[in-house]
Amino acid sequence: MADARRETSSDDARLNSLGTINPVAEFCERARQKSIVTVIDAAQSAGHRPLDVQQIGCDFLAFSGHKMCGPTGIGILYGRSERLEETPPYQAAVK
Repeated sequence: MADARRETSSDDARLNSLGTINPVAEFCERARQKSIVTVIDAAQSAGHRPLDVQQIGCDFLAFSGHKMCGPTGIGILYGRSERLEETPPYQAAVK
């Protein structure tokens, strides 16, 4: 089970306001060396450049579906399998 006090860090893959493309793969590598969970916000990158979560090396990556011309209200959440296995469910149905 994940430690409730585990450090988490997040970053934007790209900033539309300045056109900056952040070095998220380097960011994730440095975080992994310190056992910090990484969460990448790819909302501004999706649809503009390829997203390879294995190359990026992030623990989690998310973006909204409308950035890919999908309907409002849907989105993508990627989670590295090792992180998903150690993360307890947020909500569960009870019979």
